[in-house]
Amino acid sequence: MKENNPNKDRLKYLLFVPTMVILVSMTIVPFVFSLLTSLTNYKATEPDNWRFIGLDNFTRALMDKDIQSSFVNTLVYVAGAVSLEFVLGILIALLLNRKMRGITVIRMLLLLPMMATPVAVGLMWRWLLNTDFGIINYYLSAWFEITGPNWLGEYALAMPVVILVDVWQWTPFVVLSLLAGLQSLSDDPIEAASMDGASSWQMFWNITLPQLKSIILVVLLIRIIDAFKSFDVVWTLTNGGPGVSTELLSLRVYRVAFKFWETGYASAISWLFLIIVMLITSQFIRFLYKETPK
Repeated sequence: MKENNPNKDRLKYLLFVPTMVILVSMTIVPFVFSLLTSLTNYKATEPDNWRFIGLDNFTRALMDKDIQSSFVNTLVYVAGAVSLEFVLGILIALLLNRKMRGITVIRMLLLLPMMATPVAVGLMWRWLLNTDFGIINYYLSAWFEITGPNWLGEYALAMPVVILVDVWQWTPFVVLSLLAGLQSLSDDPIEAASMDGASSWQMFWNITLPQLKSIILVVLLIRIIDAFKSFDVVWTLTNGGPGVSTELLSLRVYRVAFKFWETGYASAISWLFLIIVMLITSQFIRFLYKETPK
């Protein structure tokens, strides 16, 4: 019989200590601190002048019209970006799933937008969309004799442009995820349906799409979470403007925390934001487990 070595068992647990210390210090401690801060009127500029105010920050956040406006903007941004990314992603994935020359090169090129840092993407598109010397307005004028609009300065255009920039950067992620799912599917059901005279649309809708349902839900879940916490691209593109037309909730939290220095209030907004995202994602996870074959 194999005997247990007490010293070896003790060593195994000791090896976990550095990881647990880092985990606690980098995640749990900030969470607890932000929760406690949200219950006070703490300001970073007045660290010694604070008091416990209970849920007043949360009540204030729920009644704040600026927060409501930012939340609506966030919902529009997330819904628009993720919907377009999914539609384009599945269409491009179906196209790239076919055998054709140069398909490997095309797949590699798809990675480029996703590999760029969000700040670089925002700055690049800000220059491209510049009203006076942006290349997009230049070619609109040179080729079509059209005076290009102020893409990032007009209230009606700013949010669609921000959404399209996010779509440009993150559609490749959706494409690659769905393409991997398509290539993992068995060809037997498709071949059987083809022999029975099913059309391409019928095979996609009744065979391919149901088999991809779990992968689709995971991809949508990841993109929704990521889109909800978007900050870099929007900040570098529009800084939340014009006015507050593209001010997402993440930008609003930043302004409250680092412009008005209301740290306690910013923490309360962040916790409300976290709760909302958790409620939305929990529904996706519940649906995912419901649809996953046992």
